[in-house]
Amino acid sequence: MKSSDLRIGNIVSVCYENDIIPDTVIVLEPDVVHLSSRKCPDSDRDIIGVPLNEEWLMHFNFIYYSEQKGWCNGEIIIKKLSDSWIAKWNTLKRELEFVHQLQDFLHFIAEHN
Repeated sequence: MKSSDLRIGNIVSVCYENDIIPDTVIVLEPDVVHLSSRKCPDSDRDIIGVPLNEEWLMHFNFIYYSEQKGWCNGEIIIKKLSDSWIAKWNTLKRELEFVHQLQDFLHFIAEHN
């Protein structure tokens, strides 16, 4: 993943661990990402997204509403597709697969709301 696709505070992981262990981006440099729990920086080629799931949606204060058949937080609605999620806010729609994409979507809304 390119370091230019990330923001400070994004939740990501590294590809060389056996399990996906979420970590937080604390410093971004060209082609290099510093994560909060690591002593040494990683190449941006080693950075992977943390898959978005219901647990992460609850972490970001989304609540499941069966009548909406989706997860809601204020005016934001997120619904599960076959292998990804679709997030809607006003007329904006974004397909999401990873936690950092949800974080970026929420940041965009905060800036434009």
